[in-house]
Amino acid sequence: MRVLVTGGCGFVGSAVVRLAVERGDNVLNIDRRRKSNPAPSLGPIGNREGYARLEASVTDRALMRAVVREFGPDAIIHLAAPEAEDPAALLDGEIGGAFSILEAARGWFESAPDIVRARFRLVHLEHAESDIPEQLSPAHAVKGAASSLVERWSRATGLPVITCVAGEAFGPWQPRHSLLSRLMASLMHDQPFALPDAGETVRDWLPIRDLAEALLAAAGAPNANGRIDVSVGAERRDIDIAESICGLLDERLPRPSGAARSSLLKTEGDARSALSSPMLDAGEAERLLGVQPHGFHTGLDRLLSWTIASYEASRARAMAVAAE
Repeated sequence: MRVLVTGGCGFVGSAVVRLAVERGDNVLNIDRRRKSNPAPSLGPIGNREGYARLEASVTDRALMRAVVREFGPDAIIHLAAPEAEDPAALLDGEIGGAFSILEAARGWFESAPDIVRARFRLVHLEHAESDIPEQLSPAHAVKGAASSLVERWSRATGLPVITCVAGEAFGPWQPRHSLLSRLMASLMHDQPFALPDAGETVRDWLPIRDLAEALLAAAGAPNANGRIDVSVGAERRDIDIAESICGLLDERLPRPSGAARSSLLKTEGDARSALSSPMLDAGEAERLLGVQPHGFHTGLDRLLSWTIASYEASRARAMAVAAE
């Protein structure tokens, strides 16, 4: 399959790109990240045959039309998202980027050979929002508008679009600002960690590998359309997953003092401000896309193994530098 991935240097995008390349797809990764700034998550496949990366912004409508037409994808997985907090930049990045990809995809779809039209899909990822925040942020507003644009444009133009709805993805190379990244960093350095909202926020935790497999399955599912939940049924309170991670780390890498890492956990804030996870259908992706998820515990095992290996490699480098 020929797959074009936007935002392929991001957390979710790089997982999709790695998996697609590993299974033998021809992949074009479009990301605005400068090539002079390497993406460690793509290191394992950077020089693999069938993989190419283009440094560009998806908001460039003329360029996207030309690139999509030249590459001739069987599917487009749109994951690019702006990092800016400025409302104008968010608007240009989210809505402008979505419209640019929609129109590029529509131009290719309408001119493509019948055999390509029959299997072509544009796949879009939407984060499941459990409750409307008390104070809606510009980012929430713009992301919601972009998702609405994608779905309405699909209905208006006949462009085949699948929107995958997922909760809290986690795994190797996850963003440093994410809850689990901050938690793991504190635990590995034997420092206390405070869970917000009394640790009572409930999230639908989804291993990044399972999410990547679902997105690629959606890209290759000619009979699927509309919105599809992606979940492994792992709704957990923040305090529950934190305590589980503490226990697993204690088994694999005991503290020198022998004390349980759970003693490092603290809570702050009020449980009344905690949000509840949306009720996603854990079997929908399996029924509609044929996805067989590895599951929450396998995903957590991968994250812990990767974190420990990264920590030990970093410590070895520091010791080597100190010995010089």
